Amino acid sequence: MMLVGLALTGSYFFLANYTRPDAVAEVPSVIGFDILEAEAVLKNANLQGVVIDSIYLKGKPGGEIVQQDPEENASVKENRKIYLTITRFNTPMVKLPNVMQSLSVAISRLKSYGFMDFEITSKPSECTDCVIDVLHRGKSVKPGTNIPKGAKLTLVVGAGQTGELIFVPVLYGLNASSAETLLQEKGLNLGAAPCADCATAEDSARAVIYRQIPNPENENMISVGSSIDVFLTSDSTLIPVIETDSNQLKDL
Repeated sequence: MMLVGLALTGSYFFLANYTRPDAVAEVPSVIGFDILEAEAVLKNANLQGVVIDSIYLKGKPGGEIVQQDPEENASVKENRKIYLTITRFNTPMVKLPNVMQSLSVAISRLKSYGFMDFEITSKPSECTDCVIDVLHRGKSVKPGTNIPKGAKLTLVVGAGQTGELIFVPVLYGLNASSAETLLQEKGLNLGAAPCADCATAEDSARAVIYRQIPNPENENMISVGSSIDVFLTSDSTLIPVIETDSNQLKDL
């Protein structure tokens, strides 16, 4: 019996020493390390690094540790998992919200979507101090368009009408994009642009203007900064044929 007791006691102390149930490690800080460096530091401290989340931080390289749990200097058992949050490698895309409203409200809403860098420019418009267009890298972007979160945006703000009058340009036969470009060159804006008979994407792609308000007939004039509403169709036979005088042709 004595021999059995000694054997059991020896086995207990061997297993206790082998498994080291009370072995404690101090958690080092790996904040600011890249993931490979962090894993090496934690392994050297007899700990395991496990990535559980990633977040986007503008200006931070991907794979950088920004949070850890437990935190630095915590005492834990060896081989404990240290949960890590890293920065994303790719910039997330965000759908641009509709911000065709007052400038202050538009900026507030854009900030809630993660946009913080703005350039403000103005152009003549019927609307004063309201956003009439949003540009990303010099190109107009419509609400719902995916753009990188935190990207710099140019907000085009209406400066009111100048009082200058020009002939209403002829937009018949143009698609909406070409009409908008022409109007912008003349200091005008594209208003509503519905297409009643566009049932498919192909219809929309070939849709052209067959009606506009105000219309270009009878030498109609319009104030710089005004908007022109257009109506599109996929049926080119609806496009009217009108005669323009020399002033309107010069304006085109």
